[in-house]
Amino acid sequence: MEERTQLDRRLCRRALELPVVQNKQRFFVYCSYQSEVATGELIDQLLVMGKTVCVPLSDPTTATMQAVLLTCPHTELVSGYKGIPEPAPVLVPERIHPPEQIEVAFIPGSVFDHQGYRLGYGGGYYDRFLALVAPQVLRIGLAYSFQVVARIPRLAHDVPMDLLVTENEVFSWSRNTGADPGNLLPEKR
Repeated sequence: MEERTQLDRRLCRRALELPVVQNKQRFFVYCSYQSEVATGELIDQLLVMGKTVCVPLSDPTTATMQAVLLTCPHTELVSGYKGIPEPAPVLVPERIHPPEQIEVAFIPGSVFDHQGYRLGYGGGYYDRFLALVAPQVLRIGLAYSFQVVARIPRLAHDVPMDLLVTENEVFSWSRNTGADPGNLLPEKR
């Protein structure tokens, strides 16, 4: 467990060092579940930096998600759909955030490949959200190095990432996002 905590911290630091994270204001961050990279520290640090942070609220009846503003994750998150942390019902609908205003989304996965595709838990919530609700966002996957493989099976509706951050490296792929690729990655040291 201590090793995983250390990996999570390294991943968080690496993600926070990205120029695109430094330069953008509005973020959508998943709340970690099972084998996913823990995002608690990332959410906390983004809030400390004065960033706007939204997290997903799932609707299993429609297999969709909404973005809900968070200000204090330690008191505003409760166990939601499938036990995944979600915003407390009392926060909704006053804190629903317009998805078109989100600039960067941190996306979970159980496995990612070298082309930027991911496998989640099979519900398609994130793919639908990214493709139909917030296609403008810069998509950043978070994964441990051992969760990155050469290639995974994909379907026509699967949405690739723009960046993938692991504890050891950052992968980048070209997509017409309007972002300067040179401004996405940290400088080589």
